Amino acid sequence: MTPFSASRSSAMARDYTARSRQSGTPHRTGFGADSKGRGCYDGPVSGHCELVAQLVCGTLAGLLVLLATGSVVRGQSSTAEIVTELRVHGNYSIPDAEVYALVEVTAGDPIEAGTLESITTRLRESGRFETVEVRKRYTSLTRRDAVALIVLVRERPGAADTTRTGLGRLLSILTQQTMFLPIVRYAEGYGFTYGARFTLVEVLGEGGSLMVPLTLGGTRQAGVEFEKRFVTGLVDTLQVGVATIRQENQHYLQLDQRYSAWGGADRTLFGPLRLVGRAEWSDVSFGVLRESVATYRVGLDLDTRRNVGFPRDAVFARAMWQWLDPTGPDAGLSQPWVDARGFIGLFGQTVFAVRAQYQGASAAVPVYAQPLLGGLMSVRGHRVGHRAGDRLATASAEVRFPLSSPLSFAKVGWRVFYDTGTVFNVGESLEASQFSQGAGAGVFLNAAFLNLQLDVAHDLHGHARLHVGTSVSF
Repeated sequence: MTPFSASRSSAMARDYTARSRQSGTPHRTGFGADSKGRGCYDGPVSGHCELVAQLVCGTLAGLLVLLATGSVVRGQSSTAEIVTELRVHGNYSIPDAEVYALVEVTAGDPIEAGTLESITTRLRESGRFETVEVRKRYTSLTRRDAVALIVLVRERPGAADTTRTGLGRLLSILTQQTMFLPIVRYAEGYGFTYGARFTLVEVLGEGGSLMVPLTLGGTRQAGVEFEKRFVTGLVDTLQVGVATIRQENQHYLQLDQRYSAWGGADRTLFGPLRLVGRAEWSDVSFGVLRESVATYRVGLDLDTRRNVGFPRDAVFARAMWQWLDPTGPDAGLSQPWVDARGFIGLFGQTVFAVRAQYQGASAAVPVYAQPLLGGLMSVRGHRVGHRAGDRLATASAEVRFPLSSPLSFAKVGWRVFYDTGTVFNVGESLEASQFSQGAGAGVFLNAAFLNLQLDVAHDLHGHARLHVGTSVSF
């Protein structure tokens, strides 16, 4: 019997109706009851039975077809997956052929339960990749057996150089991982400082850097610093280092040389707010004074600046507590620090900038750690180290007028400013201390790698002074 369809059912019904009319038999489609009360069809018995029989047979045939189709679909879905395509991404020095050889899977091979894990293990054990990820993608919307394997790798530095061994391979890796950054800067009072910073990247995994700064001139420095950045964990950045630094104190005119070891960490709490901490041990030689001192710092940084070189409508604030613990006759002391800066956009590109600083002390501060007043970063119109004391308080206000286009990569302009500040010792009050003032104008240049500031300031007591500051960074 052929499967029953809806069109055939309609044709049969029309044929049945026509035959009923020809025979003169009324065409009824309702049910009635016989003389004994049993349900029966109130119409032509023979034609109705034939119709019902064909309906039942057609329905059963349709169900069988559906069951057979489902079996075929299930059979297709259980078919083994076959590799139809293999791709490699992320390799820049290792040829694709070498990666395929390590994968050990080619087009036409079946994918079993542990195939992807085996490929990942072989690539990692080769020692030539930092990270490995194998992804499986279906190449058809209707077929479940055609699969493409995508291998994502991240090479280790020097991974392609397999011909060298020992010292030669080490030198090759160091050459590819090392960055050279020149250092050139001029600071008022200290003169030019020049040198270089060598950075070895990807040390101890991704995000690790080993830095070696070497400078001569106004500030002589040699050190080794290690920094590790984390994507997850308790801290965002971890830093440790050792260094020797020598420069002249601009107030006491004594040579200040220190051998230091330090460690620090920071963590972003939320948005622009960051928690910072640092511990440092130093062996200090200051003139004839020899002393060791331990310094501990913890603080909060709030920074909303999008452009550090020329901020606008932003704030930067740092609140820090420092504990200074010298081993000499001076007792340990605490020093609260506050540095707050605000930048407000006026008309056009003009910006109004304000800054306030305060550094306190709970006891007398050793002479090598006293804050200095004067200079480009303090009160202009006075030389660097004009005054020194246990505590410092300064305030500055300036209006900046850029002359370059807003789309230019560099900001060139001029500014007018007013500075005031003082230093005073423990036991003295801020109100009773003598403030130094300075006012003037200057020009500035802030570019991607060059910063230049040139200010002429008057101390309001008949003397003017030129302040110059510059730095070159790459």
